[in-house]
Amino acid sequence: MNQNDTYFLENSPLFSGKIRQVFNYSQDKLLIKTSDKISAFDFVFDDEVTTKGSLLTKITKFWFNKTQHIIKNHLLDDCELQDLIPKSHESCMLVKKCRPIRIESIVRGYLSGSAYSEYLKNGKVSDISMKPGLKLNDRFDVPIFTPSTKAEVGDKDESITFTQMKELIGNDEAIYINKKSIELYNFAHEYALSKGLCLIDTKFEFGYDEQNNIILIDEIFTPDCSRYCLEQDRNNKDVDFFDKQFFRNYLREIGWQSTQINIPEKIKNTLITRYQQVYNMIVNA
Repeated sequence: MNQNDTYFLENSPLFSGKIRQVFNYSQDKLLIKTSDKISAFDFVFDDEVTTKGSLLTKITKFWFNKTQHIIKNHLLDDCELQDLIPKSHESCMLVKKCRPIRIESIVRGYLSGSAYSEYLKNGKVSDISMKPGLKLNDRFDVPIFTPSTKAEVGDKDESITFTQMKELIGNDEAIYINKKSIELYNFAHEYALSKGLCLIDTKFEFGYDEQNNIILIDEIFTPDCSRYCLEQDRNNKDVDFFDKQFFRNYLREIGWQSTQINIPEKIKNTLITRYQQVYNMIVNA
């Protein structure tokens, strides 16, 4: 992503996450800039994947606008950014200032990824007992909610039970976030299916606005925070997911040692093609 807009040369971020920087735009607004960087195994690579930041931002904006009937979110009109930061406005959002709730709200509709590994060990996902005989990528009878802590940059998120979540943020708050997370997943899952995509699982982040209402923040239903595949491929032995798993698999194959590397162009092209396909099928279809 081009980072030469004058605004970013003259202003320092309030906070820098794995791939996002947050700037103090005004008294009640933040500017969030999504870079073209990629992270894996809680490690951020300096080598960038061109257009990744703008694709994630466009997908997030689409879904924020599409789900306002379920829960309010922090997205604000940002037409003014086109003049302020003409070189990078497609990778940026204006949002309300909120107090983040340090929980990652994960919803799973299918037995996949780490959930499948857990199930094979003890028949559970998190602390939720599942029925026997499930196979990889089988659909659950109903989506399940498996929260985790939201770690600081460089640390690892830790899975927690729903009971632990209640203890951390409060009973009513936890129940509300659980309910809205499931509603959001169900809505997006059905919409994605209508476009030929299957939303396997996803995660959300929430925060308190100035009236102390819980609203949706950060990103939503992007390939960085969600696992998509073609619905027609879901029951195949080897499923190509439109997320970062392809990149993680590549790192394992080369025996990566948690150091910076130059990501091969072939890997970058495969990654961005998968992200672009999600955008085309969800937003442009």
